[in-house]
Amino acid sequence: MQKQQKEELAGQLAHIFQQAKMGILLDYRGMKVEEISELRSKLRQKAGYIRVLKNRVAKRAVKGTPFEPIAEKMTDTRALVYGQDPVGQSKVVNDYLATHEKVKMIAALLVKDSGGELLDASSVKRLATLPSREELVAKLLFLMNAPVTRLARTLNEVPAGLVRALDAIAKQKSA
Repeated sequence: MQKQQKEELAGQLAHIFQQAKMGILLDYRGMKVEEISELRSKLRQKAGYIRVLKNRVAKRAVKGTPFEPIAEKMTDTRALVYGQDPVGQSKVVNDYLATHEKVKMIAALLVKDSGGELLDASSVKRLATLPSREELVAKLLFLMNAPVTRLARTLNEVPAGLVRALDAIAKQKSA
């Protein structure tokens, strides 16, 4: 790889390290191209991506970004799973690791306001068990709608009770 290509790659990686909300570093040794493609397509469904890293270039690109704490783990055969949805990425990677023993999670990093925080495998598993953003929004809307629905039923019950009482009186008088 020529120097200009390395500089372009470093720029692309630096952009990824600045923008991503979470990154999971995988050891993909022994994986076939079809397996990486399968993981890539599953990640795309959750707005996530995977990128095979050139370690020396990645170590240079990570300097001054929230992903700097993960730089020391960039050795051997590494791929970075990254994106904007930490829960979705965690679910995909967690499911994939359960079915593919060759792939190993080396490290994970969650970007916060104060910088990046390294996560271990158990933290990624816990993150994978959280409901997705869409599920949380649906639950919130349901909770916000419940009191209004109850109020409408209560208000509707007053005239309905009056109608039932008048109907019962009418039946009693006609009998």
